[in-house]
Amino acid sequence: MVQKVRKIEINQLINFLSKELEDLPDSRKQGNNKKYEISDGVLSAFSIFLTQSPSFLEHQRLMEKMKQKNNADSLFKVSKIPCDNQIRNLLDPVPAQTVYPVYQKIFKWLKEKKVLKKFFYLEGEILIALDGTEYFSSKKISCPHCNSRNHRNGTTTYFHGCVIPAVVSPKAETGN
Repeated sequence: MVQKVRKIEINQLINFLSKELEDLPDSRKQGNNKKYEISDGVLSAFSIFLTQSPSFLEHQRLMEKMKQKNNADSLFKVSKIPCDNQIRNLLDPVPAQTVYPVYQKIFKWLKEKKVLKKFFYLEGEILIALDGTEYFSSKKISCPHCNSRNHRNGTTTYFHGCVIPAVVSPKAETGN
């Protein structure tokens, strides 16, 4: 039997995420240009995943240039839109372990809101499908966090990869 999933408003999720991430460390020195807040970088990065559009931020910047306004603020509470490089500069120094607790808090919050109720399946567990991808690759550029692949011809390819989880259930549908 297919069961509908309880929905939440996107602004509820954005507000929760904003509150949980507002205390991320800012490693920039006091004298450095702090035109963008860390929260602007986090929520701008999040917007790409939510809208599934890598050009979302560019579209917002173009809209702001042409119409002197954009909807990144009303949708994602981003006051100033950083470019991709600025997002990296803001977020790369943030240690990943500082965000790990947020995942648990988001899971707990979604569970309390009963959004995940219909996803519990095998003996009360949540079924997760995993997919992996590489999202950076270079024979010349690397960082301390890069994976590497040594080739028979003696060259090395550096890359970043990730495993992307998705909550799935044969009992739930996400449509209207």
